[in-house]
Amino acid sequence: MEYEYGWAHRTHNLSGLSYHFAVRADDERLGCLADAVLAGLRDPCDAAPVEHWYSLTASDAALGTVDVTCDDRVLARGQQPGDALGWVVWDVNRAAAEASGCHLLLHAGGVEAGGTGVLIPGASGSGKSTLVAGLVRAGLGYLTDELAALDMASGKLMPYPKPITVKSGSFAVLSDMGPDVCRGPGHGPWVGEEWQLAVGEGTGRRVGGPCEAGFVVVPRYDATAETALTPLSATQAFLALAVNAVNLIPHGSAGTRALGRLAGRCQCFSLTVSDLDAACRLVLGLVEAPAARGGAGREP
Repeated sequence: MEYEYGWAHRTHNLSGLSYHFAVRADDERLGCLADAVLAGLRDPCDAAPVEHWYSLTASDAALGTVDVTCDDRVLARGQQPGDALGWVVWDVNRAAAEASGCHLLLHAGGVEAGGTGVLIPGASGSGKSTLVAGLVRAGLGYLTDELAALDMASGKLMPYPKPITVKSGSFAVLSDMGPDVCRGPGHGPWVGEEWQLAVGEGTGRRVGGPCEAGFVVVPRYDATAETALTPLSATQAFLALAVNAVNLIPHGSAGTRALGRLAGRCQCFSLTVSDLDAACRLVLGLVEAPAARGGAGREP
C-alpha cells in the first residue's frame, strides 16, 4: 500500500527488525509527534516502498480523540493522542516479533556498554523498562526495553530501538526524562497513560550497536527489599532466558543451544530492585569492572 496524498503528516520510513512501516495522520501536530517518538526506528532506506501503514484519524473533534488503524485493521477507537501512539508502539512490537524469523527473540531489555551487551530478561512488572531507562540516562547505549533480538548467525544482540515505554508507576523516579509536554502536574492527552520516550539522534539517549552479550541481569522489583545483586549459575540463567523466549519453539534445538551458549559465556545475576539509582550503580559497576566478577554465571 503506497502513501496517499491528503494527509497532514507522514512519518519517515520506519523499521523494527524485519518489519517495515510508516505512520500517517490527519493532524499535523500528532504526525510530527509520531515522527519524533519513533525516530529511533527510522529506516535509512527512506525512499523504499512502505509495507504497512498506521493511520491516525480524528474520531471526535470536540473530544480530540483519535482512531488507530494498521492497513485495513482497526486497532483502537476514540483514543487520546498520546494513547493512540501507545497503540502503534504495541502493534509494532507484535508485528516485529512475528516478522523476525532470523532472530531468537526474548522478552527482555538490553543496553550496550563499551561494545558489550547487558541482557535484562523479565516479565511485565519486573521493572526491566525502568531499569533500562535508568541505565540509558546514565549513558549506556540503548538496544531495547521490550524485545531483545539475538541474531542466530552472528550470536550478537541487535538493536531494536523502539521508544522506551515507561508506566505511570515509574514517572516519579524518571521525572527528568518525561516528555516536555508533561512537565508539571498531570500528563495530558498528548502523553497518555504511558510515556513513549524517543531514543537516538537529538534525544540525548544513545542507541547501541550490534554486540555480544557479556551479562545477564534478571530484575525483580520489591519495594520492601534491599537493592542487591545475587550471582546466578548458568543453569539458573538459562531457565530465566528460556521462560522469557518469545519464539524458541520455531528455532528448535538451534535456539536451545543458542540460549545455552548465552548463559554459559555471560556473567549472570539476579537483581532485586527497590531503589532505581542504587540498581543502576550496581549494573554500572559490573560493566565497568567485569574482571572483578569473573566466574559468575558458570556452574561451580
